[in-house]
Amino acid sequence: MEAGVRVDTSGALCPVPILEIAKAMRRLAPGTLVELVSTDRGLEADLPAWCDATGNTLVRMERRGAHYVGWVRKAG
Repeated sequence: MEAGVRVDTSGALCPVPILEIAKAMRRLAPGTLVELVSTDRGLEADLPAWCDATGNTLVRMERRGAHYVGWVRKAG
């Protein structure tokens, strides 16, 4: 899946991955696809909850070994 922006928060724990994707989203145009990479397993619950709260769309979530990867499309 080809994302317009990749945010890699590997090695950081909650709440850093969500804070970093939120920061990235603020400067992007609506419809932009963002790939978030994390080693924090909490991302599996945190990212869908954040998308629900903000209106952004969780396109896909997957696990790649020790990494959790989510693709989010900016609302608007």
